[in-house]
Amino acid sequence: MKTLRNYLAKEVALSGLLVLAALLMLWVFYDLLAELGSLKALNTAQFLILVAATIPGHLYELLPVAALIGTLFALAQLASNSEYGVMRTSGVSVLQVAGVLLSVSLVAAGIVFVVGEYVVPRAEQLILRVRAFSGARPLVARTFESGFWFKDGNTFINIGSVLPDGALKTVRVFEYADGTNLARTMIADGATFQAGQQWNLQKVTETSFAADASVTVRQLEQKPWNTVLTPNMLSVLQIAPERLSITGLWEYIAHLRNNQQDSRRFEVALWGKFFYPLATCVLMLLALPFAQIQQRSAGIGTRIFVGILLGLVFIVCNRLFSYLALLYEWPPFLGAILPGLIFLSAGAVLLYRLERR
Repeated sequence: MKTLRNYLAKEVALSGLLVLAALLMLWVFYDLLAELGSLKALNTAQFLILVAATIPGHLYELLPVAALIGTLFALAQLASNSEYGVMRTSGVSVLQVAGVLLSVSLVAAGIVFVVGEYVVPRAEQLILRVRAFSGARPLVARTFESGFWFKDGNTFINIGSVLPDGALKTVRVFEYADGTNLARTMIADGATFQAGQQWNLQKVTETSFAADASVTVRQLEQKPWNTVLTPNMLSVLQIAPERLSITGLWEYIAHLRNNQQDSRRFEVALWGKFFYPLATCVLMLLALPFAQIQQRSAGIGTRIFVGILLGLVFIVCNRLFSYLALLYEWPPFLGAILPGLIFLSAGAVLLYRLERR
């Protein structure tokens, strides 16, 4: 039985990888076509980096669908070669086959979680950074552990983070009178954009250094700040809620709640980060009933078409229920878990009816 399980797991995994590679190549090709218009603002290296950085996001979205189509293809191949029938007649139960699929799907779900939590947020930052700072810019920008650093002439600006609503957290400004002498520093808890190139700093500690070595320190609740930075340029630190990490979503939800603001959109995204990887398990188990259908009733092409259709329907349902949860103020976890429950229930009912025949 161990040999049989390993064989089935290998066939399913290889089919899933082949389908995933094909889907990724197709999506990357579409990205290449879509980004051709940006070649005027990007050099070749930036263009290639931009396209390559979209791969983790596509991998995160497509892996569950690729797992479904790959499982359907593998089971259809086994059925067409009568291997699946031999397995069943030799005593392999549907539950044992489901156990093999579940073990493979858990590995795939783990990959989806790791990619979505650690790779996608960084790739999205890279995409936005390339877009925002492509071409000629009046400043130099770099990112470090301490946040994002900008150089504008003799002024150095450090921004800890940019919130999804465009507000800044932990702003430090260092102005030099010349190449070596520090003239003024401003350290603010946050900043909000006003208009043009003007920001409003909150809770500011301003320190001025005079030529005679005297130091003046002022504490201000608010202070206007003129800079070449704009929200569009600072979009390098902004990522859609669905592409943020769990830690980033958790921190921003806490920030919104502390400020009595609506956090439901981010709560739905947070629950989605937990439940979306499990969708891989649901979709792979959903492929099992199609292996029970006789070969004369549905060929390999038909089953693959059904797999693609089911994958597309799942993606649409996943996004639809997220919007419905926001629109009708459902509990946030409900919008994230409902698509998986619906598909799992549909697969269980279909498998039960086929087994009863």
